[in-house]
Amino acid sequence: MKTLKYLSVLLVLLLCQCRTLEEFNQSPNQIEVGRVEPCDMMDEIICNGALNYQQRFYDTFAELMQYTCAGGSTSNVIHRYYIAPSYVANCWNNPARWAANADHMYQLAVKIEDENYQAVALTLRAFWMDQLTAIFGYVPFSEAFTLRDQNINKPKFDAPKDIYAQLIKDLDYANSLYKTSMNLSNTGKDKLYNGDTKKWQKFTNSLMLRILMRLSNRSTDMEILLGESVAQWIKKIIDNPTKYPIMTSYEDNAIVYFSGESPHQNGWGGYQQSTLSGHRGAEFFIGLMNGKNDPRKWIWFIPWSQSIAWMGVQSGMPGDDTATAGYPIMNYEIFIGTNGYKLPVSFMNYDEVCFILAEAYLRNDDDHWAAIAGGEARVTEWYNKGIRASIEFWRYLYVDYFQQNGRNINSSYRNFAAVEPMYDNYNHIELQPILDDASIDNYINYSVPFDIKNGLECIMEQKYIANFRIMTEAWNDYRRTGYPKLTIGTGTLNNGVLPLRLEYPTTTKTTNPDNYAAVVETLRNTYYDGADNMLTPVWWSEAGLAKEIR
Repeated sequence: MKTLKYLSVLLVLLLCQCRTLEEFNQSPNQIEVGRVEPCDMMDEIICNGALNYQQRFYDTFAELMQYTCAGGSTSNVIHRYYIAPSYVANCWNNPARWAANADHMYQLAVKIEDENYQAVALTLRAFWMDQLTAIFGYVPFSEAFTLRDQNINKPKFDAPKDIYAQLIKDLDYANSLYKTSMNLSNTGKDKLYNGDTKKWQKFTNSLMLRILMRLSNRSTDMEILLGESVAQWIKKIIDNPTKYPIMTSYEDNAIVYFSGESPHQNGWGGYQQSTLSGHRGAEFFIGLMNGKNDPRKWIWFIPWSQSIAWMGVQSGMPGDDTATAGYPIMNYEIFIGTNGYKLPVSFMNYDEVCFILAEAYLRNDDDHWAAIAGGEARVTEWYNKGIRASIEFWRYLYVDYFQQNGRNINSSYRNFAAVEPMYDNYNHIELQPILDDASIDNYINYSVPFDIKNGLECIMEQKYIANFRIMTEAWNDYRRTGYPKLTIGTGTLNNGVLPLRLEYPTTTKTTNPDNYAAVVETLRNTYYDGADNMLTPVWWSEAGLAKEIR
């Protein structure tokens, strides 16, 4: 009976969808550490986390970063920089929820002295805390999960530099804990890597690279906190692949594969075609791919009319000027129906690691970065590897995982995903493969060759394309580097500035008022006219560096 009662309490905790960091510290349902195994936490943190991660990309960050564009004459849409309070709350509550669960998982792993689960839990906590910090800036961390031990139910907000310093230390420690001679004790409950600790270790160190590159504008600042600059940390990882293994192929991707059978299925399978039609391909993204014959466009989108074909919807334009009918929609053969129930969700892919390395080899900001710089040949090598890894991964999903081969339906514009159509007055006269090795080589070598004169822009454009469906990463890179060069529409709010962060949710303001007031005062003192709004930059961003009061 006690076991059943405990499991019911745990279920309430795991199924709760609207919990804030403050509420976690106030929960009346305290669970005694040690009453559940660490592996029992993984399905919630990974699978439910992945589904929410996917949804936040689709309804928020895809529009913000001009991957897609919703119709409607109202100004209250994401691509016009209106982010509804419910969306903001979701971006706060859910990463906080899974960070808290990962923290609990870590305590459980320490209790039973299982170092592999400790390493996995630290990695998952760092992943979700990075998401939360990247979106909002100052957030609770050092006191966020301390009600059980210290009775703190209104945690203070920590500075991003302190949070990131601790996350890097945590990931470094996690890397040292792995015992890769054995798998996790319960492989079936690990839906990310099936208990493979070698792949978990690669994810840990690849995530550390992501966070380090996020801090590239603050390399010297982090040296004060970590003893080594960001560049030195990245070099240490690059130079020591045995100690710090990272992803080396798309088979290492941190990706959740759903069986398609209830309960382990992606809910997108139940969507209707009309749902996808509500978010059309945006002009910038479609144009970037179509202008260079990117083969991924045929997998991700369907050209919906002969007259419009591969034109995208203009993002951020006034409502009366935004027409969406006939523009490309997301490929329903992949994203809904039988395939949709199996649709995987990526937390991080190998192609991102390649682009991070390409950028590291390109940079020459100071002596620390110069020690990494590898010259044009090395940058080009990793740039090309990133593009290839992204296309080959989607080819694998399309051909092997989804068993799709591409087809021509009644000479219409729908479903040419594995072939490139040639036209004669919009009548198809030939279908050419676009996903074979020769076509990928042609795309890399002739459509998007690396240009050292515009090196960072080249890398960021291709990284942006590869990060389609990777929640906030394109937004993070844009705030950090200014690339890709988006055109801001005349119908946007927020003074025509793409949001630099999200405001704190209402619940946080009301349940933790003193610490909220303190963090707003910090924003005011740190940045000129800083406030809790979408115009105040996060600390690590290009705008944050420029506006800081020194």
